[in-house]
Amino acid sequence: MQNWHILTSIAESINYTEDCDSIIWAFDASSNFSVQSMYKTISFRGIQHVFTPVVWELNVPPRIHIFLWLLSNNKTLTRTNLAKRRNLDNQSCLYCSENETVHHLFFGCCVATTLWNYIADIFGIPIGSNFESVARWWVSNKRNNVLNTCGAALLWNIWKLRNEMCFQGKVWKDVKVVLNKMVRTLESSTPICRTGSVEKMEWVLEQLKQKSRQPLQLTYNAPEMGNVTLSPLALHTSELDPSLAASGATTEVRLELSPDVTTPDLSISL
Repeated sequence: MQNWHILTSIAESINYTEDCDSIIWAFDASSNFSVQSMYKTISFRGIQHVFTPVVWELNVPPRIHIFLWLLSNNKTLTRTNLAKRRNLDNQSCLYCSENETVHHLFFGCCVATTLWNYIADIFGIPIGSNFESVARWWVSNKRNNVLNTCGAALLWNIWKLRNEMCFQGKVWKDVKVVLNKMVRTLESSTPICRTGSVEKMEWVLEQLKQKSRQPLQLTYNAPEMGNVTLSPLALHTSELDPSLAASGATTEVRLELSPDVTTPDLSISL
């Protein structure tokens, strides 16, 4: 009975007019139908992703703004996205042999994973596992200005080098190429940093330069062991046999991993 009284009180509060009823489009604020609102409703169920509008607030050059907007809408023309438009036989990643999806190229590839580990190590936060792990910091750009600029620069340079290999025939060497490109992008972006963030940006740049000077590491992935990172070994022939150092002989170091052991086997051949 109480619910009935509530319902009648709501009905009494409605002001009725003599105008004719009209059909309205509920998925647009103007109540008018538009193709754009229809597309948003079909594609995103009428909800715009929170990360999309904040792209334009990041302290990066305009070309990176446009790139990040395309990335946030899954519009970057990776090979799997191109295959949706036309027949494409080779859909493999240019950095490895996996299919080049948006997630794989920027987050799942071994190159991207290594670079995101550098960023996570410098800032001390987990980042780079997927798009959301990077874009969620964009919402609080005033507080995370340097982090967001570094993440945007990393995504941009992964894409830029990928295109250089695809269209200009550039040969892939190692992750240090992307890292050095990222450093140059950040150096050019320093003047547009927020006030008070320049010192932190300079500190991050120094950390990235130190990373680029370090020897590369090998990462082995086994289901029984998880990810195992092997630090490079700097062995000199003089440490093995002084007579070898005088003869100028070289030493080959080979690291071998077996899933049933917890430490790698090290074999040295001369």
